Amino acid sequence: MTDSLTWAALLAHWTDFARSAVALPTGGEGGRWRRAVAPVIALQAVTHALGEIDQLDDDERAVGLDKGELLIDEHAGELERIWADAELPELVAELIDDAREALVAAIGGGVEWRVETESAAFGHPGELVAALLTLGFDGDLYLPSPGVPLFATSVAAYIAGPDGAEPPMEAVALVADFLADAVSEPQVATAPRQVYRQFDFGAGGPVRDLVVPLAGDPPPGQPLLVPAILAGEAQPVPLPPRAPVRIGALPVEFG
Repeated sequence: MTDSLTWAALLAHWTDFARSAVALPTGGEGGRWRRAVAPVIALQAVTHALGEIDQLDDDERAVGLDKGELLIDEHAGELERIWADAELPELVAELIDDAREALVAAIGGGVEWRVETESAAFGHPGELVAALLTLGFDGDLYLPSPGVPLFATSVAAYIAGPDGAEPPMEAVALVADFLADAVSEPQVATAPRQVYRQFDFGAGGPVRDLVVPLAGDPPPGQPLLVPAILAGEAQPVPLPPRAPVRIGALPVEFG
């Protein structure tokens, strides 16, 4: 009901805007705003629809995300062309940003955990992976490399359903049990992140752990999270080192 009321209020606002725009001149800045009415309202509609996309089933959700991305590109491009020879008004820029942020949030409906203890190392996830696949889990799961310690505040794990959808609660509970008491409560994550252990060999070894989005060019360092399941398929996960990894606590920084 709240979402419906919010959209009703937005629609009423932009309907008033459309009516008033009829009186605007056809040239100059007034003419720009007159031509902007349709793409502005369309962008608001897409932004609102993306906020409710989790109500769709997986197939419809994937189609909706693709369509949402195309519509945002179309309407944002139209607005940018209207102001091609002038600075884009702040309101219009904010509307475009809101739509793109809504798309990112809709795509990334995953869950992550962060280390709460001073340090934590985890075992091999073979039994966890088997249990998730038996459950029918068909999304993505990233876990710590077995036996390699992570430090306080570091991302420890990430799970998401297909196309970044919200994962089933049963799957989240299984991962939480595997991670035990060393981590925080699960938190919504818009995209998976990777932890890179960075070294200064002149100083004699590792100097920090850097947490950055998984997408994009990787920074220097050793990645500490490994894919255990991708698109519902089990991935090879290395066994823990034969000898315990002994390392002093490192600072954790976020890029």
